[in-house]
Amino acid sequence: MDLSDPTQSLIPSLDGAVLGVLAGTEGALSVTAIKRLARRGSRAGLSLALDRLTFHGLVIAEPANRGYMYRLNRHHVLTEAVLSAASARAELLTRMRDGLTSWEPPPVHVCVFGSFARSDGGPDSDIDVLVVTSDGVDRHAEWWTSQLTTWADNVLSWSGNRVELLSMSLSELAHAARAEEPVLDSIRNDGVVLLGPAPSETIASAVRVGKKESNR
Repeated sequence: MDLSDPTQSLIPSLDGAVLGVLAGTEGALSVTAIKRLARRGSRAGLSLALDRLTFHGLVIAEPANRGYMYRLNRHHVLTEAVLSAASARAELLTRMRDGLTSWEPPPVHVCVFGSFARSDGGPDSDIDVLVVTSDGVDRHAEWWTSQLTTWADNVLSWSGNRVELLSMSLSELAHAARAEEPVLDSIRNDGVVLLGPAPSETIASAVRVGKKESNR
């Protein structure tokens, strides 16, 4: 799936980009506004896409002072498919969160980071996931790895994108923070929580616990 614009996976053209933008608003937009939000295509190309979509009834063109304003026809029989594609990222995150509820014991923290979290990944992008466990969890045990593998396989089935897992215990996370590992900057800045507290809180908590343990 195109992780930056899922509508492109369903309609890989400027038509898909236009529909993705219009699906995100109830109001009417100018070609200029659509171009800014779509972040692709020329004004001429987007105008042609709008003409095609208007011809098929998916988009309504409303006369304005200069040219037209465009909005999605939410009564069209195909609009449900468009809205479903436009909300695919949110649906995927929901499924990923729901899939964690059966894990035993539950992780301390799980988040996605990297291109998917930043909404700039493409159809060939992996989904980077940080899984933090308490120190007592045997992360090499078959019962634990099978949970991760099943969940990652489900995410691949739901999206077509492979999961790249970064698994750490709290102690390992604290060590990585003290070593100022660059990946933690991405996790702090871009991480989207699937389970547990915010990434920055989890990292800070791991460091505090690590300091207490070292002072004993």
